[in-house]
Parts: sequence; structure tokens; C-alpha cells
Amino acid sequence: MKIAIVNHDFSLGGVQRVAVEIASGLADVEDYHVCLISFSGIENFFYKVNDKCEKKVNIRKRKFSENLRFRLALKCRREVKISRIYRSQLRGLVSILAEGGFECVIICQSDLTALIPKVKAKLPKIKVIAWQHNDYEAYVTKYEYARLFISEYITGLEAADWVVCLTKNYLKKFRQHNKKTICIYNPVTLKADVISKLDSFNIIYVGRLAIEHKGLDFLLEIIDLAPQCWNWILAGDGEDREELEILISEKKLMEKVQLVGALPRADLVNHFVSGSVFVSPSRWEGMSLVVIEALNFGLPIVAFDIPGTREALDDGRCGILVEKYDTFLFYQAVEKLMNDYKMRLHYQRLSLDRSQHFSLENILPDWRGIIEG
Repeated sequence: MKIAIVNHDFSLGGVQRVAVEIASGLADVEDYHVCLISFSGIENFFYKVNDKCEKKVNIRKRKFSENLRFRLALKCRREVKISRIYRSQLRGLVSILAEGGFECVIICQSDLTALIPKVKAKLPKIKVIAWQHNDYEAYVTKYEYARLFISEYITGLEAADWVVCLTKNYLKKFRQHNKKTICIYNPVTLKADVISKLDSFNIIYVGRLAIEHKGLDFLLEIIDLAPQCWNWILAGDGEDREELEILISEKKLMEKVQLVGALPRADLVNHFVSGSVFVSPSRWEGMSLVVIEALNFGLPIVAFDIPGTREALDDGRCGILVEKYDTFLFYQAVEKLMNDYKMRLHYQRLSLDRSQHFSLENILPDWRGIIEG
């Protein structure tokens, strides 16, 4: 069976990372031919891909007029036809799928989901799976740009042969639009035969430096409450790095906070292992990949109580969930862990047990079920 996984690109990012992990796992299945397709035409495959996987880049680019139309719509906040904005790239994608004889295509994210009816109209025999990497509300209310094409997005969900969401909490909401919706967890993508010793004064964060989404404004409030002896080490990069550096300076937190940037694989493993507590102050998440990785390295986790993270932590049984967005309670939870080694050990055992639910071996059968079913 020929299977394509389509994302805007496969550069640095959580969606890209997990898509590569699933593609690489599926490529080892007998009689599967798996291809990653970069919809935007960006030829940058940041993560290591199974040698059995094919990699294709959409040769079509968005025309100047299409880019202009989208920018004007964003500025004026008026609804757009995403199928018109992506008309050139859509033709390129359909051409790749048709010429390659693909039988199944897995499409990531909301704007590409909106294109599914157009893909089905051109290729009626192909099975299309809409893979939703964020929570339902993020797509329909939180992301301003997504609201510009909400009607096409809903139509895309309805047209999909299957919809895959990341948590059971979102099943009911996505099933409003397509009864053939299934929850499949993201797998652990960063693995190593080592866990944290939990003996440092390091509180660590991993993620994109996006202040609103990732709650980094909350995190600075929490850090401000903490004593000077604690080290807050933030790994990742993103669109708000410069603004975050300004806020750190304004709050005089330079001696407490280290921004270490986006780390290569080996350094990221060391970063996780160096921590005694992992923090996730996000305002919203689908199923946070970095939280799953923190579980895998045996880290105690403190996070705001949001649906995606709540499910990752098994309703708070495997980590500490704090009422959103109470920064003082969050600080108190971190403080308890830092002051109690036995408590850290307790949560480490729970983290390691929970991490088994996110192994690729446990997750691939669900993907095979909908691909073949």
C-alpha cells in the first residue's frame, strides 16, 4: 500500500517530529511504501527519516496574488477560501498523489484539512485521513487565522474518511463533524536509556518560544517568585524569543533564567536528564510532545490543568496539575517538589509507568487499523 503523509514542511517542530516518527514506523511494515510530502515546497527534513521512506517536495509555490489575498484577509479579518489561497500548491499535491498512485494520504493541520474536499473531488478513490494535532478549540476559536476559513475546515473534517485527534477529551467535539473519529496518542520521539537522577536545582522547560500559546508570561511570573538558588533552563526557539528576552531583562530575571535555544538531539537528552522538575505553563495543547518526553526521562511534571496535558498525565495521577492560570499555586507545586526528594522519586515512578502508553509499538497498530480498514 502506498501512503503519503502531508505537512506544510518537515523542518523543526513538534508536528513535523511526530509525523516523521509515525512515517518511519509505518515504513517498516511489510508491503507499505511511505512518502513524506512537503506541501509548501520547503526542502528541509530536519529530523532523521527512515531510509525506507520516500521524501517529496511540492514543486508548486503559492503565487504572489495568492499570498497577497491571504495577507489582506488576515489584515481585514475577513473569511477566505483557503482552496483559492492554496490553488497552485493544491494542484501540485494532487499531481504528486495521482502520479505516485497513492492509496492513502494523511493530512496534517487545519488549513490542509480544509483542502480535503478538493483532493477527494480529483482523486475519489484515495483514502484521506485528517490528522488534528491541536485541541478542537484551538482550531475553531483560539487561532485567529484559522477562523478565517472555519467553514471550509469543518467541511474538510466532514469529507475525511477518518479524523485522528490526540486525546479522548476531543473525541466528542470532532465527532460532531465526523463519526469516524479516533483518538491516537502521539508517540515518544526522543528516547534514551537514561533517566534523571533528580538531584539538581534545575527546573527545565522545552518548547517553542511563543509567549501566549506556551504561557511563557506566566512562567516568568512563577520564576519571579522562586529563590535565587533555582536554575530555570528553557530550551527551544521561536517567534517571540526577542520579546521574551526583553521581558526577562525588565523583570531582572537574567541570573535565574537561561535560554539555551533549540538543541540537537544529544544535547536535548542531556537537558532532560539534567532537570529535577519539568514545567509546562501552556494555555492550550493538543497532546504535548515535550510532556510525553519528560515522562520518558522520569521527570516530575507540573503543568496547568488543560485538556491535552491532563490526559497526558492521566488526569493528574502522574503529575501535578494546577488550576489554570494560577501562577502562585504553580510555584508552590514546584517548590514542594524541589524541597522533597522522596516526592520527586514518587512522581518519577509514575512518569516512567505512564510513558509506556506512548510507545511507538503500542500506537502503530491503531494507525494500521484505520489505514487498512
